[in-house]
Amino acid sequence: VERSRPGRDGRIVDARDGVVIPGLVDMHHHREMQGYAYGARQNRLWLSLGVTTTRSPGSPAYHMVEERESIQSGARIGPRYFGTGEAVDGPRIYYNFMRPTFDERQLELELERAEALDYDLMKAYVRLPVVWQRAVIAWSHRHGVHSTSHYHYPAFAFGGDGMEHTGATNRFGYSRTVTAIGAGYQDVIDIFNISRAARTPTLFGANTLLREDTSLVTDRRVRTLYPSWQYAALQAAATAAQTTDQTANRENLARQVAQAAALIRGGGRVLTGTDSPIAFNAVSLHLNLRAMVKYGLTPYEALTTATRAPGEFLEEPIGQLVPGAYADLVVLGGDPLTDIDQAANVRQTMTNGVLHRVDDLLAPFAAEPAAPAAATSRVLPP
Repeated sequence: VERSRPGRDGRIVDARDGVVIPGLVDMHHHREMQGYAYGARQNRLWLSLGVTTTRSPGSPAYHMVEERESIQSGARIGPRYFGTGEAVDGPRIYYNFMRPTFDERQLELELERAEALDYDLMKAYVRLPVVWQRAVIAWSHRHGVHSTSHYHYPAFAFGGDGMEHTGATNRFGYSRTVTAIGAGYQDVIDIFNISRAARTPTLFGANTLLREDTSLVTDRRVRTLYPSWQYAALQAAATAAQTTDQTANRENLARQVAQAAALIRGGGRVLTGTDSPIAFNAVSLHLNLRAMVKYGLTPYEALTTATRAPGEFLEEPIGQLVPGAYADLVVLGGDPLTDIDQAANVRQTMTNGVLHRVDDLLAPFAAEPAAPAAATSRVLPP
């Protein structure tokens, strides 16, 4: 990004009848969890809904590197990618793609691999012994990357940089950060604000907003780029929101947003993330922003959690439209500072200076699929 000047070479894009904002950032996503089944749809889906950066706190390591290098080289279109490999866990893993570690030598090997593959962050998972989590945090800081986990305590006492989710799976058997009804107490808020550690809420309960507004479900970008099985799941979530009592879900969501507001207004850091595809790809980011505004944040405060705050936390020139920043931006058809829904009203998306029209992103998948040919098998020669 730089200031305009007369006689400048290049392509002119007239966005005077729109609103230009920094590209949106999803700070908690697992690209490879369903990415293979999406094919090329997933990256196009993000771009079409204004997402120009994603960050994964847990991916199959070598697949993460392949995807990140493909994006960086321009061989594949999509949002820029910050990632790590499999989260480092203790001897008994919680999810099947975590890395179990049984002794200190094995932990050293995991960290050697992280250095060789140039991880952008480290994630210590829920059954990693506390003393080893401390070692992971120290290693991360020596290598200039962040360390995150599901804990604020004791991780922040060791210098941990952030916590994923408002409250999530953990080895202690109960959450130290949030109650079962979504409440967070002042001592928890103080620890985040004083430490300046980041919190990524991943507001799963935002699906409840589909009760009143299904515009994202019927959006042509979603209908075109969601695989049929994922679109069916999204429709089912909307039906559930419309046909079941949402009182408890709404109250829980309001309490979680109240914690985010207390952090933002108390000097803390809140970063929008979705945990997609456990939540719904791209759609959930906009539901998170809308939930924040519905339950107490201003549109400006909500937008900063998906733009400026992630850029500042990552120490990367993203999330702001200022000279020297990467040319990651979105042209909208309305002003999201007065109506947060307009953040999804994307006309064009630019990532790393490359402009994409929504129609072009959808084009390879816009036609109805042809009927499959009769099943045949042919054995190739050795």
